[in-house]
Amino acid sequence: MEQKMQWSENVILVDADFLDSLVQDFITNFERMINRPLGKLDLCHWLDCLLLDVEVKEGEHDNFVAFLHKKGNKGLKFVNPGDFKEFLSEKAFKDRLGEFSLGSFPIEDIVSRGEFMNDALKAAMESDKTQHILVIADMDAYGTQICKTANGETKAQVTLFTMRLIPSGKYKQQILGYSVMSGLGIRSDELK
Repeated sequence: MEQKMQWSENVILVDADFLDSLVQDFITNFERMINRPLGKLDLCHWLDCLLLDVEVKEGEHDNFVAFLHKKGNKGLKFVNPGDFKEFLSEKAFKDRLGEFSLGSFPIEDIVSRGEFMNDALKAAMESDKTQHILVIADMDAYGTQICKTANGETKAQVTLFTMRLIPSGKYKQQILGYSVMSGLGIRSDELK
């Protein structure tokens, strides 16, 4: 049975291939910088950081995380847990920010990553139930398309997580690197 997107109070759309590549780059560069080995990105901690960045407070929130990935990709190599079938599809966990329902969605060959992410964003923006939409996308590859969609009409607050500031619009922006560093266990005192 094919999993369907769930429109919850908080929706986190993740380009999983982009995230894995970004985390690999962080590990490679920061291990040299702080002179110690880094493990994989702690997924649960990272998701909490994202929600806290958009000012979601502790409580019983309903959160849905959609991992959009290339067809044939079995999982995230630099994120723990990372296996799409075993851990990131039709699974859930609960913590101080509520329940997180996880889903993984392969991108079929008939559509590009940007088109797939853009369509998911449009659908989430149409949901009356959704209050926050958090987008982790490859802004260098298809950011113009995402920004245009994020400028559309919606009741939800759309936040684009980027590695650098982009032109402003109706959407909000947050720097993605901070949550990735926290999820990797990099402390601020190590960066001096």
